[in-house]
Amino acid sequence: MRAAVEAAAGAWGVPLTSVLHLAGTLVERPVGDLDTTTWRRALEAKVRGAWTLHRLTADHPHVSFVTFSSVNGFFGGAMNAAYAAANAYLDALAEYRRSLGLPAQSLAWSMWRDRGLSRGYGLTSLTEARGYRLLDAPAALRSFDFARTLDEPHLLIGADRTAPWVGSHVVAPVRRTRRLAARVGLEDGTDLGALYRAAAAGARAADLSDDAWTLRSAGSTGVRPDQPGTQEDLRRLEGRLAQVWREVLNRDRVGLDDNFFDLGGNSLLLVTAQSAVNRAFGSELSVVDLFAHPTVRDLARHLAATGAGPVADVEAASRPESGDDLDRAREQARRQRAARARRSARQGKDRGHV
Repeated sequence: MRAAVEAAAGAWGVPLTSVLHLAGTLVERPVGDLDTTTWRRALEAKVRGAWTLHRLTADHPHVSFVTFSSVNGFFGGAMNAAYAAANAYLDALAEYRRSLGLPAQSLAWSMWRDRGLSRGYGLTSLTEARGYRLLDAPAALRSFDFARTLDEPHLLIGADRTAPWVGSHVVAPVRRTRRLAARVGLEDGTDLGALYRAAAAGARAADLSDDAWTLRSAGSTGVRPDQPGTQEDLRRLEGRLAQVWREVLNRDRVGLDDNFFDLGGNSLLLVTAQSAVNRAFGSELSVVDLFAHPTVRDLARHLAATGAGPVADVEAASRPESGDDLDRAREQARRQRAARARRSARQGKDRGHV
């Protein structure tokens, strides 16, 4: 590795200044089935690889040392103990390097949608249900960009603290880290100069200096602007889908980017939502589809891509049948919301005494 770095430095005429370690091996099996050879194979890329890079950079004037870890390193994993251990090592290595006065940051990710080890992963829906949010590439890259501006050795990215599983492993109070952002949909022919001036005015209103914000594309919405009425149809679909969710979840309001499970949804209500959506839109969505698209905005675009559309008055079509199971599901959701509210109140009280 040292010879490779020296050869590259000589060829390009610049020294090594940054390290980005993304390698890893996922071995899924019960911990009791892991023999010594399998353990070593599972740890090789992350543990030996990262330690090799640590030793290599000891005599280089590098300014960045970033490893890609996983939420499993913090929360563990029933079927991937070796993978969890390897990631916990990366997190500890970042702390160790910081203690030596060396740069280091371990970014513990949830999942990148269909990227890397997540490509073709069969348990994505269960992972989401635990509170490990599925990040599409633009969102993950924005998170990476943001994380690199923070002076923290270890960050969890994509772990939703409002999810019961994540919340049960977190000691309050938790400092949630976010960056102010705005999302704007543009029509064909939009004056980009006017957009920039409007963004600058908004930044000034938020007391941001000129060098503290940036304007960039977050990618396409997936809607083709050359199709007449497409945007209007999508907005109508989103509105009616939100109405279905309000009825199922017994909520007065559902935002386009609110997560179904954050609104009090559970497995029973998810099945009810599946039936209600399929009736209202003439679709054949599975429960897994709803797991994979847990917001109104995301699910509406998925429905639009399949060609589904409202087939009847949504309030009548989406109203689920009454019954003991639905009543129990709603009562369970109500208790979960109340528990989250009490937990938030306690966290606020704890912060007030700090």
